[in-house]
Amino acid sequence: MSLLVLCEFRARTGGEAEFVRVARALASAAATEPGTLRYQWFTTQKPGHYSIIEEYVDADAAETHNNHVASLLREVFAVAELVSVSFFGELNPYLREWISGREGVAVNVPL
Repeated sequence: MSLLVLCEFRARTGGEAEFVRVARALASAAATEPGTLRYQWFTTQKPGHYSIIEEYVDADAAETHNNHVASLLREVFAVAELVSVSFFGELNPYLREWISGREGVAVNVPL
């Protein structure tokens, strides 16, 4: 079963242009990953807020993605705050550790 991830970010004051640049670089990098099914950024109605839909063949593919783009993710977190993240699907140990102690995380598993 695939893993769907929905995230919302808020760009820090003065960081929007850099956030958009890095978000586009992330999308470009994800386009070549065999386990990434969807990776699409959106602007929201709230100024400075952005959302992303990520879909992977499984949690291991999401882990591979995060490792592949680790330097870009560090850049994103330097200019934006993760507001919320929702997972839909089974998590692997890497993702369970990643969410440990993090606020604004929802995990939804299949019935």
